[in-house]
Formats: sequence, C-alpha cells, structure tokens
Amino acid sequence: MALTVDGIFSSMPELFLPEKAAGVNASVAYKVTGDGGGDFTCVIADGAFTLLREFKADASSTVQITAEDWIALNEGKLDAMQAFMSGKLKGAGDLMLLQKFPKFFKKPELKKGPQAPLQDLALSRLKLLNQAIRVVVGSESFGEGDAVEGEESSVRGLLTGLQDPGPALLSGQIHFGGDMTKLRAAWKTWSQNPEIVFPSTPGGKALGTLSKRYKGGASGTLELKVDGVPYTLSFTPNHLSVRPGECDGVHTVSLTDGDFAALNVGKLNLVGALLSGQASFKGDFTQVAAYTGLFDAAVNPAQAILESMPDRFDMEKAGDLEAVVGYKLEDVEYTLVIHEGHCAVIPRLLSPADTTLTAKPDDFIAMSTGQLKAQEAFMSGRIKIEGDPLLMQKVAQSFRRVEM
Repeated sequence: MALTVDGIFSSMPELFLPEKAAGVNASVAYKVTGDGGGDFTCVIADGAFTLLREFKADASSTVQITAEDWIALNEGKLDAMQAFMSGKLKGAGDLMLLQKFPKFFKKPELKKGPQAPLQDLALSRLKLLNQAIRVVVGSESFGEGDAVEGEESSVRGLLTGLQDPGPALLSGQIHFGGDMTKLRAAWKTWSQNPEIVFPSTPGGKALGTLSKRYKGGASGTLELKVDGVPYTLSFTPNHLSVRPGECDGVHTVSLTDGDFAALNVGKLNLVGALLSGQASFKGDFTQVAAYTGLFDAAVNPAQAILESMPDRFDMEKAGDLEAVVGYKLEDVEYTLVIHEGHCAVIPRLLSPADTTLTAKPDDFIAMSTGQLKAQEAFMSGRIKIEGDPLLMQKVAQSFRRVEM
C-alpha cells in the first residue's frame, strides 16, 4: 500500500525501542499540513510510548511540515537536516530532542519484490558470459575464475543487471581482483539482459507484460508502486523499461496489486481510481492519467477463448445437450453452463460440475485453435478430465473453432 501520514504515525508504537529511550520523558507534537495530513503528539514517559491524535502546544518540541514532505522524509527521499535548513521542516522547542528522536525507533523494513535464491541467480547469470568469473558472497562461491565478491544486495544488483557496479566498487561494497575489462564486459551482458522477478500475483503478472504491451509514443519516467513495492518505468518513443526500485521522476502513482491488475485488463479506469482514492499520485494529474492510453489491455488468451464461448456456441450442434463444465487453467478458472439451448460462462468454478478440464493455458489454447488434437492431449496427459470424457467431447463439438 502507498505510504500515508496516518500510517507512518500508526506504526510508531511497534517500532519504538524503549532501551534507546531510557530515562527520556519528553513529547513531540506534529502539525502535518496539506492533503492527508493531521495533528499528532508522540509522548515518551517511563520507558513507554503513547501516540495522541492531537497537537499538544506545550510539548517539549513541535514540528510543522507538509504531508508530502513528511512522507518523503520517511521514505528516505528527503534528508532531515536538509529539510530543516530549507524550511520544509519547522521545529521549535528542544531542538536536540528532535535530532535524537528518530534514534528511539527501529527503521521500518522496506518492502521488496520477490528474489530468486542467490545460487540460482548466480549460476543462471554466469551462463550468459563468454569468460570465467567467480561470484563470492560470504561463505558461498559460484563459478570459476577471477572473483567478484561483496555484500549480497550489491552483488545481486550487479548480477541482475539493475545496479551499475561503479558506486559499489568505489564504496567497497564490491571487490574485484581480476582484469577490470572482464567485469565491464560482464556488466554489459547482464545490463542488456536484466533479470527481473515479478510477483506471482495478478498485478505482478501484469507488470511482467507491460513492456510487450507498450504502444510507444512517450518519453520520461514514472514511479509505480504496487502494494508499496516501487518500480521505475522509463519511457522512450519506441521502448519501455520496467525495473524494480524508486526513481527521481516527477510523476508517481500508487495502488494495490488487485487494482493494478484490474486497471490492466480494462476493469478499472485510472482517472476514476485517482479521483476515488483507490490510487494516489504525485505530479501532473493529466500526465499520470495519460499513461493509461499507452498500453494494450492485458488480455489472457486462454481467458479470452473462454469468454468468447457464448459467441461461438452452435445451438444446432448442441441439440438438447445439458452440461455444467469446469475449466482450471492455472490461475484462470471458469464454469461453462449449457442449458435449454443457451450458453453462459462464469468467471469462477461452480460445484458440482458434470465434468472438469485441467490444463496449462498454452495447451488449452493450442487445443482450442486446432494446433493440438484433443485425443493426443488427453492421452499424453497434457489435459486432464475429471468426470465424463465423452460429455467433454460433446461439449467441444458444440462450439465453432477459435480463429487466431
């Protein structure tokens, strides 16, 4: 979920470190202005933390800041001292307390996208190279040759092709003792073939297809947060790059995984979502909304075939056929109902069904388009029929073939 002012303050009791605040009896009052802001007072007394949703003017210290800057401060995009010196954060009272106050709390864990096991990642990426390089992280070592070693996060960034090794080498997070031209060549290969693991969720699957569905015509960057995990979308007129992580672009949009999936199949309008609060944004509203028109809808081919069944239904061939048929195609589940010469599809499984077909989407598509014979698919186990196979055969004969 997108970070909010209320969410930040609500998390503080769980993040409080009483051992760090031993002997402290003080309070800090916050006046957070602008959309989504509010009044809060944080009280530390006798080793306990209390959050009040009001502004106590007699607090030890007081803070005034906009909601946008408070969120940026907590996201690490705005430095506290810089905010104070520039006037974005106005403090009064005990300024030493304000300086020490963040140390009384744990830093919240940043949400990250899914990651492949280090061994799997290293071995698959090393296979792309024409020269031998060894990857070392702690006691783990993969491959042969000159060794690149360092902190796991920095090594992962290098291997995935998402993080330039220059800064990590200069800061000592990565070390390489061999010929630097080898590492530069490896980086070129990896960066041209980035390894990105998207979540196995409806929204994650939509993210994985964005580049293919981009119709072109835009330039610039957009930061997209799906369930709080940031992704950078870099647009050129002919190409879209989607990479994990934040960006410094002026446009940001945040929404849930489910809403992002609905947006990509045309079931949710971005402008409506922004106006209703289902999605939040920073930047130019018109520009953020315009990005929706740059993509073809994320239509699952198997789902499209199932939803086309009423249009392809042949009443004469079906005759007096009555059937309730389930289709399980990985994350796509539908029920087909044929009753009194009519046909309907329902986007969920109904129970009980007369018969149920289970298959991988690609095999179902191949069978529906005539590229795979049904008998061959059944005998080879590529499709499985639970119930009456003959009924399933009669059902199949009641529809015109899909034209691709």
